[in-house]
Amino acid sequence: MRTYHSILSLSATMAAVCNAGDLISFANAPITVEDTPVKGVAQNPATEVGLDIALTALGFETVRAVGAIAVGAPLCTATGGGVRTAVIGTDDNIFARALTAAADGETVQILIR
Repeated sequence: MRTYHSILSLSATMAAVCNAGDLISFANAPITVEDTPVKGVAQNPATEVGLDIALTALGFETVRAVGAIAVGAPLCTATGGGVRTAVIGTDDNIFARALTAAADGETVQILIR
């Protein structure tokens, strides 16, 4: 079940279609490349280009894990969408922390701050 609690929502006029829970870039499109800066997480699907949707920019969200993720792990975007464990001390673009543990392909709750 997908759950979220948005403390700060931003609107985005979507440049591409997306699913609820997709990580969205500052170009208002789903992220499919690792280490991409995150504008927010789509609260709703965008079923057509040009649709305005809300993004969670601050709060907790449910997204797809790429690789195993431990509770408290720093997170960044992953290739193909979703999040992966970031490597501290590298150029990884950390934007959130894991609130739950997850195996590869499972959903993970994250804290965006």
